Amino acid sequence: MISIRKFVGYTGAAAGIGAAIAIAIASQAVVAAAPSSRVSDQAVTTQAAPSAQCTAAIQAIKTAVSDERSEDLSERTIAKTNPDESSDTSEDATELASFKSLFSAARTACAPAAEPTPNVTTFTPSAQCTADLQALKAAWAQGRLTTRAQWIQLQTLAQAVRADCGWAADRR
Repeated sequence: MISIRKFVGYTGAAAGIGAAIAIAIASQAVVAAAPSSRVSDQAVTTQAAPSAQCTAAIQAIKTAVSDERSEDLSERTIAKTNPDESSDTSEDATELASFKSLFSAARTACAPAAEPTPNVTTFTPSAQCTADLQALKAAWAQGRLTTRAQWIQLQTLAQAVRADCGWAADRR
């Protein structure tokens, strides 16, 4: 019984603090996102409010915590008079599973919607690009560059790869 009480007490407090921090951060993000030149022109009226499903999930957690506290109080009262009846491990396991499912439902309901995956295009090199790449690889594979002519040839091949493969020279 003691372990579930700790779980309920600590997770209930952590959930409440986490929800308060999330709401505070969300409202700060709305204020911070406003353009600086227009902040003085108009008041910020948009507040980040949790969805109805999120609010219902949080309320379900609060109700379960309240019910668990009252049940623990009655179990403590019984334990004072009859200590043998106060320990029920199967009930603790059931309550733990119940709380895990409640928190999982709250996480699903309160989590922001996943952003759509970005449109990723793959690079398909042209025949000239492939030929330039092969020439650059062959020049690089010859080993250590010792002469200035070898360095100039390697730079020329790299510039040809950039030009034919569509790579910009300045990628900032």
